[in-house]
Amino acid sequence: MNRRFPFALKLGLSFVIVILVSVALVYFLTARAITSRFAEFREQNKQQVAKQICGLLCEYRRRTGTWLGIEQLLSTRYTVWINGRLIVRRTSLIGPFSLADVDGKVVVSTEEGKVGLFLSPQEIASGIPLSDEGEKMGVLLLSEQGSVLDPAEEEFLASAKRSALLGGGIASGIALLLSAFLISQVLSPLRLLSRATERIAHGDLTQRVALKARDEFGQLGTSFNRMIDNLRRSETIRQTMTADIAHELRTPVTIIQGNLEAILDGVYQPTAETIAPIYEETLHLGRLIDDLRDLALAEAGELRLNKEPTDLVTLVNQVTEMVSSSLERGPELHVRVDHSLPKVSLDPKRIRQVMANILSNALRHTPATGEIWVEVLQEGGEVELRVTDSGPGIPPEDLPHLFERFYRGDQARSRSEGGSGLGLAIAKQWVEAHGGRIWAENNEQTGARFVVRLPLT
Repeated sequence: MNRRFPFALKLGLSFVIVILVSVALVYFLTARAITSRFAEFREQNKQQVAKQICGLLCEYRRRTGTWLGIEQLLSTRYTVWINGRLIVRRTSLIGPFSLADVDGKVVVSTEEGKVGLFLSPQEIASGIPLSDEGEKMGVLLLSEQGSVLDPAEEEFLASAKRSALLGGGIASGIALLLSAFLISQVLSPLRLLSRATERIAHGDLTQRVALKARDEFGQLGTSFNRMIDNLRRSETIRQTMTADIAHELRTPVTIIQGNLEAILDGVYQPTAETIAPIYEETLHLGRLIDDLRDLALAEAGELRLNKEPTDLVTLVNQVTEMVSSSLERGPELHVRVDHSLPKVSLDPKRIRQVMANILSNALRHTPATGEIWVEVLQEGGEVELRVTDSGPGIPPEDLPHLFERFYRGDQARSRSEGGSGLGLAIAKQWVEAHGGRIWAENNEQTGARFVVRLPLT
C-alpha cells in the first residue's frame, strides 16, 4: 500500500533540508576561512616581528661580537606566583626559532639538539637573512612548530566558530519561519484550485477561483476561469451541435421517408416527378455528411491537400461567373483582381469551396438590390481575397462566433433560410490547412467583409 504524503509535508521537508545543508555548508566554509586566515595572520605577524627585530640582532652581534645571550632579545619575561613561590618564565616573541651564523651553523635554537648543526640550503633560503651595511651576519630561521596555537588563540578561534554557528542557527530559524509563510502562500491558491477542480470533475461548471495575486498564481487563476468558460461554452456547443445534427439529418430523412411511404401506399406513382425530390434530399444529405466528415478530419489534423501552382485570378473568375450565372434576381456582383499576381501553391478544389461558401453567405445576407465586391490583391508575401457585401452587417456579438459549426446569428431564422451552419466553419478549416488566415469584419460604410489571406509560397 502506497503512502500518500501531502504536498505541504514534501515542500516543508524540502525547505528544511535545503536550509540545514546551506547552514552546514556556510558554517564549514566560514570556520575553514577563519582558521586559514588566522593562521595566515599569525604567520605574517611572526614574519613582520622577526624582520623588525633583525636590526636589534645585528646591533647585538656587532656590539658583542657573538650570538651568545641573543635569546634574551627574542623572548619576553613574565612572572607567575604558584603556592607563594615566584617563578620567572620566558617565552619567545616569535615562537620557536634557530639562529645560524654566516656559515649556516646553528648557534642559538629553541629546539633541543639543533645547536651545532648546519642548516640545509633550503632552510637558509627560507630563513630571514641578517646583514648590517652589506655585511652578512647570519640567518634567522623560524620553526614551523610555531603554528601550534596557544590556549588563548585556540579560545579565540573556538569563540569565532561558536559565533558563526550561532549566526547560522538564527538564520535557520528565520529561514524556517519564512519557509512556513511561503508554504502557506503557495498552498492557499492550490487548495482553492484543487477544490474547484474537484467540483468541476463532478459536473459543476459554475465554479470560479478568486486569486487576487498578481504573480503566476494570479495568471493561473485567470487561465483556470477562462478554461471553465471555454468548457461551459464547449459543452453548450456540443449539446447544440448534437441537436442540430439530429435536426439536419432528420429533415431530409423525413422527406425521403414520407415520399417513399406515399409511393408504397400508392398515393404517388413512382415517376420522375415524384422521385426527383427524393433524389434532391439524398444529395443534400450526402453534402451534409461530407461536411461533417471534413470537420471531423480537421479536428483530427488529417485534412489532406492536393497542392499545385494555381492562377488564383482565373479561379476567382470561374467561381464568380458560376455564381452570377445561377442568379436570376439577386445582388450585383463586382470583381476586381490584380492580374500581375504570381501563381500560388494551393489546392484549387478546396479554395474554390472556400470561395463558394463565403459568396453563398454574402448572397444570403445581401438584398436583391445590393452589391457584392470580390477583390484579389497582393499584401507583402501573402495574397488577400476580400468579399464585401452591402447587407446589414454583422452584429458585434456575433463576430467572434461566425466560424463555429452550426452557429447562426439570427436564432429565429429558419434553417432552410440559414443553411446548415457548417459553411464558414469548413472554410476556416481549409484556409488554416493552407497556412492562411480568415476573419470577418464590418465594412466602414455598410455591410460585412470576409478576408482570406494565403501565403504566396
